[in-house]
Formats: sequence, structure tokens, C-alpha cells
Amino acid sequence: MKIIVFGCQQIAVEFIRFLQKRNDVELSLILTYELPLDKTYGYESVFETFQDSGIPLLNVKTISAQIVEHIEIIQPDFIFSIYYRKILPERILKIAPNRCINIHPGLLPYYRGPIPTAWAIQNGEKEFGITIHLMDNNIDTGNILIQKKYDIIENETGFALYTRAMKIGFELLVSSFNDIINNRIKPVVQSGPGSYYGKKNGKYLIDWQQDAEKINNIIRVHAKPFNPAESLLFNRYILINKAKIIRDSKYPAQGPGIIVDVLENDKIVISCAEGCLVLEEYEIVPYLDKSEKPIYLQIGNRLG
Repeated sequence: MKIIVFGCQQIAVEFIRFLQKRNDVELSLILTYELPLDKTYGYESVFETFQDSGIPLLNVKTISAQIVEHIEIIQPDFIFSIYYRKILPERILKIAPNRCINIHPGLLPYYRGPIPTAWAIQNGEKEFGITIHLMDNNIDTGNILIQKKYDIIENETGFALYTRAMKIGFELLVSSFNDIINNRIKPVVQSGPGSYYGKKNGKYLIDWQQDAEKINNIIRVHAKPFNPAESLLFNRYILINKAKIIRDSKYPAQGPGIIVDVLENDKIVISCAEGCLVLEEYEIVPYLDKSEKPIYLQIGNRLG
């Protein structure tokens, strides 16, 4: 059975390793499009891992006409898109109709788009899902093969959920692989209006006129190793990696962004439109020296 994999990041590395162990699979071609941040986040490189494997391998930004022609010559039995960064051209989908498979870390038809795990956290969802589906000409709209729900862990960050989704997505893909390639699953048409969320900006400046829960969700989404959510503190930036919601009569609403208390270890309590946030892990850039801290970390100062 000839299989082509379009894949990026850790989940693609694990899936290709899985395919290498199977005697009934010929891995005819691997296509990846890697970014420097992949290594920053600790993911193994698809290209470096398999460049000496003997499997035809391309690391390209654009799927050229020549690549499409090569795939047409191969005539694969199945094409798998595993966290691939590009939309596959219709011409490729026609090479293996109803045999082009994508894995998506969202509960389709909801949370279509490139980073559903981040949007799920930002929107305050308590669960997310993994969907394995057929590909069609649109984004994440193909018929569903397998779908499972999973809980979002309390205070889970965007990076942690994204990484966990790859792990459990791989496990779901492996456990259902035989059923997929032997056509033992009846595809289900997606129903309902669904939703679509696009890319997120690399940086986020906090709006303290939102409620504490919404701001905390945004902080979770952007926490390290991503670019932390930011706020201004006079002529400094404060980069926030972890916060805790607090609703206490000790801290009545005092205006969005106001420092209402300074706790041990320089933790600060910030008033939001509704509720307060304790900033538990943050960095101030440029760095404050000892003489500057009492000036900046002072009750009544406003972040903005």
C-alpha cells in the first residue's frame, strides 16, 4: 500500500515512525514545511529525522506543479495530512478521492481553522476534541471518520494543550489506522453551521477592561514558550505567564488595570472590569533594579 505523508512537527515524526514499522506500507514520499520555531518548542524535525532514511523527502514552502505531477505518477493509495501547514491543492485530492485523510485538534464542525486549541482556551471551553476526517476543497469541512472529546485541564496553557493534542491525536490515529485503510469506517457528513477561527497574532496587549476570567484565558493561551501576553507599566512592558483569578471583598473593583495590592515575592493583584487577577509569574522589561521596584510595584499604579 503506497502512502504519502504531508506532515510537520512532533505528531508527524511519530506517525512516520509508526508507518516505517508496518510491513504492509510503502512510504512513497514525505513532504514537510518546517519553521525555526519548531525546534524552539522542542519538536523533532521531520526533515532531519528522515533525511537519511531512504524515503523520498521534500522540505518545501510551496507545492509546485512538478511535485503534483510526481504524486500523480506515484498514484498513492492514501494521502495523510498530519499538521501540515499548507492547504493541499484540489489536483492532489483528486489523485486519491476519499482517501486523503487529515487530523484536526478540534471538534468539527466547530473550531475549524489552524489553531483550534488556542481558541478553545481563549473562549473558556472545558473540553476539546480530535477529529480525523476526509479532506475536500474547503478547510476542515470533509466528512468525519473518527471523533473523540477530551477535557481541557484547569489552567492548562496553550502550549501544553497543543502538545497534548498531538500526543493523543497520534494515539487515536494509530488505534484507528487499520479501520481507516481497510475502509471499515462509514464517513459522517458534518452538520450544523460550525465555526471557523483564524490565526492569532504572535503578541497580545491585554485590555484590562475585560473580566478577569477572559484575561486569564488569554494569558494561558500565550504563556511561555509562546510570546506572553503583555501590558504596559509606565515605560516598561510586563510579560505575564501565569495568573490566578481572585474574587474577594477585600479587593473591590477599583478601575481596570489598577494595582490593588502587592503580595509576597512581588506578586501583584490587578483590578479587572470584573474580578481581579493575581499575577504570579511575570517579567518586567527592561528589568527593574531594587530602587525602581517600590516605584513601579505600588498600589494605585495602573497597567495599560
